[in-house]
This record gives sequence, structure tokens and C-alpha cells, in this order.
Amino acid sequence: MTVQMMRKSAKGSLKVAIKTVRKAETVTTKVLTHERTKHVVRSAKTRIHNSLAEYDGSCEEKVTEALANGANDVIVVRKSDGQLYSTAWVAQIGKLNSLFQSREGREVAIFVNSVPARVRMTVCGGGTFQFKRGPGPHTMSGEDLEELNLKPGLNEGRYVCPELSEVIPFSVFLYEEDQKLVVTDIDGTITESDVRGQVLPHLGITAQHKKVVELFDKMDKNGYGIIYLTARSMAQEEATKEYIFNMLQDLDGYSLPQGPVLFSPITFLSGLIAEVVTKTPDVQKTKTMNEIWNIFKSENNTRIEDTLVAGYGNKPTDTKAYVNSGIPLSAVYIVNPQGVLKNEGTGEVTSYEEQVQNIDTLYPSL
Repeated sequence: MTVQMMRKSAKGSLKVAIKTVRKAETVTTKVLTHERTKHVVRSAKTRIHNSLAEYDGSCEEKVTEALANGANDVIVVRKSDGQLYSTAWVAQIGKLNSLFQSREGREVAIFVNSVPARVRMTVCGGGTFQFKRGPGPHTMSGEDLEELNLKPGLNEGRYVCPELSEVIPFSVFLYEEDQKLVVTDIDGTITESDVRGQVLPHLGITAQHKKVVELFDKMDKNGYGIIYLTARSMAQEEATKEYIFNMLQDLDGYSLPQGPVLFSPITFLSGLIAEVVTKTPDVQKTKTMNEIWNIFKSENNTRIEDTLVAGYGNKPTDTKAYVNSGIPLSAVYIVNPQGVLKNEGTGEVTSYEEQVQNIDTLYPSL
């Protein structure tokens, strides 16, 4: 075959190839305009993306060091279909607790009511924990949650790191999907002011607002769960729980009820900067509130105010956090250092004492 004939044959083959490609493009375009096909394609892309982004147990990059031990409590919700979902499992071993040993890569076991969890965690470079496998770095699957055999309400948990001889206690609270909850800040809301709440308990002085303990005690007795949401860091866990669950117990016959204590999962210094310097503690609080609501909401439970029925705070940033998460202004109460309590929606001014007197109207028995 001559060169000329080869060129002619190649041109002919190229024309056929181009014609075939154009025809295929036309057919493909027609197919993709069909809505059902588009949906299939989108679903396939999502599945591919999810499989590529599947959690592999690698530690997230952290530039800050955890200095002291601490853990957030965990909320678990049993949905109407029986499935279990939880908030993040977040804890840390502080540098001060392992000065002469490396924390990175150490294995952590989880026990709840002495039942060992099937999944284990690992300590990352900054001291924080992540699951070695599962849906995400801080997420436990429904199947693994089921294996814990949780009881309704309070369950005692422990993170155990044998290699570092560290045991970090925490709590797991199991609620049903229709549980009603009240969220409260701690410093300046339960305590008389931010400074007094941080300092005076270390001197053995409770410094709480008048009647605040009685109010939350009666809410609990009427069937409402209490969530303690604070901008404090997990490094302050021990002191915070000592204050809430030891010092503020059996005062004139009333006690702050057991409930999840959710800290800001950042370092003490970062938390202090957010609270005092940048004045943005609402950012993390909003994120936490959204996380709580996400595990409660369903087709049968679509309004956040049916689950998180009220929010108590002492600063505009508390109002911002509650409202940004979807709680109506009329369900937000802000207290000042003198104990004056204002409803942010209606402007009505009351006090903890007045709310105690009207407890069955504000929070009817469930």
C-alpha cells in the first residue's frame, strides 16, 4: 500500500470516528436531559464521592495542644424506627498528663456501664481522640451504639488508655425522639457572673443565682431534660462537674439535675480568646446546638422548639447561638448579674423565683 493510500485510509477512519463520537454525544445529551436519568447520575456521583471520602482512621491536622484531660458527654437518641444516633465522641489526654511519654498513636478503649465498645479510638498528636474506624473521626455507628445496651437516661462511661495509665470519665445520656430539653449556659447564667463562676467555686463558694437550682430541679421533675452548654474548654471538665453535680446539690432540698455537659472542644486558651477577646463563643455553641438537633429531627419531629423548648443564657452571644440554631426568640431567656430574667422575644421581665412559682404553666408535666 502506498503512502498516499495509507493517508486516504487514515482520513476516512478519522471521519468515521468523529461521526461516531458526535452521534454518541447527541445520544448522551438526549439521555441526560431526562430527569430520571439525571437523578440516577447524581446518585451515582454521590456514591462515588462518598466512597472516595470514606473515613480511613487518619488523624485530623491539629495545631493546638490539649494541656489537660477532659471529655464531652454524649447524647444518644433512639428514633421512632428504633435506630440510634449520637452526638460526637470527643475527649483528650492533656500534655500535662503525659509529660514524659508520647501520646500519639496510643489506643483508647471505651466502656459504658462496664460494657466495652466494639470500636476503639486512637490518640492523635495534639492529644485528642479519634475512632480507628467507622462513619467518621468522632461518630459511632448505630450498630455499635446498639451493642452498648444503654439504659434510658444516665449511663456512666470511661475512656481508658492502658499504655498511658489514663482513665477519663464521662456520661452517655439515652433519650427518646420525643424527649423535651432545656439548654442552659453555666457562667453568669447559673452562677451570678462569669468571673464569680470561674473563681469562687475554687474557694468553696457556690455563688449561684437565687432559685436557679430549684427551677431546674422542678423542670427535671416535670419531665424535661437539662443540657449544660458552656464555652468552657474540656480541660475544665473536672472542676465544672464538681461545681454542678457536687456543690449545687441538696440546697434547701433542691439539686441541679444530672444532664449532658457539653464543653467547647477546643483548648483552654482558644476558649478564653473566643470568650474574652474575639467574643465569639456563639460560633461553637451554635455548632453544638445544630449537632443536637440533627440527631433528634425526623419526619415526625420537624420543629426544633418541640425538642429544645427553651434556652437560658446571660449574654447576647447566647441569644445569637440559640436563635441561629432555630430556637424562637420567645423561648430564649437572658439573666443579668442582679438576677433579672428577660424573655428576648416578648421583652417580659421576670426572675428565676417567679418562674419557679409558675413552673407548671411554663413547663407543664409531661
